[in-house]
Amino acid sequence: MKTFLFLASQANQLIAWAGGGGSSSDGGGSFSGGGGFTDTSNSTGSGDTLLSAIDGGFSIISISLVGVIFLAILSTVLGHTKFKRYIRLVVWILIAPPVLFLLYIGVFVSWGGYVSAIILVLYGMIVSASTKSGLAFEDKLKTAGQNDPVWNKDSIITAAKDIFLRYQSDWSNYGVDSMKSYMTERYYNHAKLMVMALKQVNRRDNVKNPEINSVDIINIIDSKDNSKDTVYILFSAFGNDKLLDTKTNKVLFSDKGDISEVWKFNRDGNKWLLDGIQPSTEEEWTRNEGLESFASQQGFYYSLDWGHLLLPVKGQIFSEGKFGVSDINNHVIGLYKNIIVQIYTYTPGKASNDSKTNISTKSKVYLIAQTSLPKAYEDIVVRRNKLIQLGINGLQKVTMEWGQFNSKYEVYSTSSEQVTSFELLNPLYMQKLQAVDFEVNMEVVNNDLYLYSPIKSDNASDNLAKYETMLSLVKDAFEQMKM
Repeated sequence: MKTFLFLASQANQLIAWAGGGGSSSDGGGSFSGGGGFTDTSNSTGSGDTLLSAIDGGFSIISISLVGVIFLAILSTVLGHTKFKRYIRLVVWILIAPPVLFLLYIGVFVSWGGYVSAIILVLYGMIVSASTKSGLAFEDKLKTAGQNDPVWNKDSIITAAKDIFLRYQSDWSNYGVDSMKSYMTERYYNHAKLMVMALKQVNRRDNVKNPEINSVDIINIIDSKDNSKDTVYILFSAFGNDKLLDTKTNKVLFSDKGDISEVWKFNRDGNKWLLDGIQPSTEEEWTRNEGLESFASQQGFYYSLDWGHLLLPVKGQIFSEGKFGVSDINNHVIGLYKNIIVQIYTYTPGKASNDSKTNISTKSKVYLIAQTSLPKAYEDIVVRRNKLIQLGINGLQKVTMEWGQFNSKYEVYSTSSEQVTSFELLNPLYMQKLQAVDFEVNMEVVNNDLYLYSPIKSDNASDNLAKYETMLSLVKDAFEQMKM
């Protein structure tokens, strides 16, 4: 009991040091920050006591948050060792004594003790839940391995690490033929298209000296049909990734540091084949089933954000684009009449907060359909008329021959000659564009065609119908251009 009272007295001194109060003769009370007994002879005692309680409470909470950070680091480190099964036990052993002590402080010293105790308990519950989930996968994998040697954890991780390193080399060197040996047919065709698209824009994504930091199996699907068996693996790795312009050898973007990705592997007999890669999002496999289904029905392929490597750098619509800042998400790519077609959401910049109002300001977002044309047209922009709209620097406004079109759209180009030779600027195709129930504009930069539409967000589920419409407009353009 003496020891406990001594600790309480030390806590009192700690809070006082942190600005939580003073001695009782100064009106701070018997325990600083707790209200306690005040000297009524001092007229400012009650106000000082209240301030002491507030300051002391926040001081205790700050110290407890430092403890939570320490526990988070410790549990993360343990999570990558053979002692991962004991994370919950270790965390609760370390949490229990401080929680009891903080509850005591809450009763006799400051409300901050209660809040800090709740914070530690909640953190312990979060660790317990996440660890329990992770161990469930471990147990599920162990059970699967008892009946099927292909589910051996060590062999799965060894194979996954080998594929990880082979892929970095093949991807960096356009090694499409080599990829076929360790990819599913679906993902191989997708990767082949991406390499084709990179070559088309004279780019190469070069990953140098990749080093694997950790490999964790985060989910498995053990189906009765072995061909449907799936394993999801979280890779934490370090690498030096450079996106190069192959014509000039200029580095367009460089990213040196740690990466975290989830790799999906499908079973093929007694081996595992790579079926997808995406950035780690809460260590889960994130996808949009609607867009995946739409892409698959068209013979196209969907990925969450692979398209950022293909960010265009020319034209008005991409004038604000910047590698490492702009986003290309919900990327759909495929071949139509042997020409690459892409549909994706494009966000030029990141959301920001207004410094005066502290209100979040969303960046502009566009839905874009992109393809290549058989001839080049410099730069032509066809956009919907609006009440207030500025001109386009570097381009001249061109008035078309038919009045109804001019009332709905305006055209800008490097020269009027380019406009008159552009086959899509005809009443039939523009009527189709106008008939769409959302705004669709058009830009041609050299031989690249962009149909673009301002949208509220890059949420794929909200824009699925628009993806279908944009693809239909691209196909109509092919017919008009007789491609």
